[in-house]
Amino acid sequence: MKKKTKKKNVTRKELAAAINEKLGISQRNGSELVDKIFAVMKETLISGESIKLVQFGTLTVRDKAPRRGRNPRTGESMTITKRKMVSFRPSKRLREQLNS
Repeated sequence: MKKKTKKKNVTRKELAAAINEKLGISQRNGSELVDKIFAVMKETLISGESIKLVQFGTLTVRDKAPRRGRNPRTGESMTITKRKMVSFRPSKRLREQLNS
């Protein structure tokens, strides 16, 4: 039986530490830089625009139509309201690197 390994997530703090290590920017300034980048990305997506990061991928906002669903606890049928969601499409280069 295979042992299940927990997948690690990269945190904002780790991104700031990487900026500090690679660019020599202080950890505090690196943290502020990460926060500013995410704030701009968030504002862009909220306004309905896409974000294209060359050699990485594209983040887009998609509209999801209302649909019929089922409450998993009660089994009761219900309507799931329309909503918006963020979709990520990796670049060709990133897909190739992931699959090599």
